[in-house]
Amino acid sequence: MRSAHSRNAPIRVPAAVLVELYSGRGTDEAIDTVLARGFAQVVTTGARMARVAGHLLANVGAGSEMAIDALVVATAIRFGGGIIATHDPEDLRRLAAPHPNVAILEI
Repeated sequence: MRSAHSRNAPIRVPAAVLVELYSGRGTDEAIDTVLARGFAQVVTTGARMARVAGHLLANVGAGSEMAIDALVVATAIRFGGGIIATHDPEDLRRLAAPHPNVAILEI
């Protein structure tokens, strides 16, 4: 995040991703601290982005088990492309495959 921030590259986090991150157990504060630093902008999902995500799921024959991943890819598509950093790249790569302006970076 610091590297992207230092290059003025926008960092966007779909609000739905926070559902997977917030789990109590002492992790919420760390997430809130990172978000409060202003490195990343939390973006909401509207009907248009939900439609794109639904189409991405249909295109790969997936169901709701990949809904958050589809929203992440849909967010990147909506903002003109970008790099999605993840520790679990397989599903994201499947969803983003038809979109050359969306790259998946395994971290």
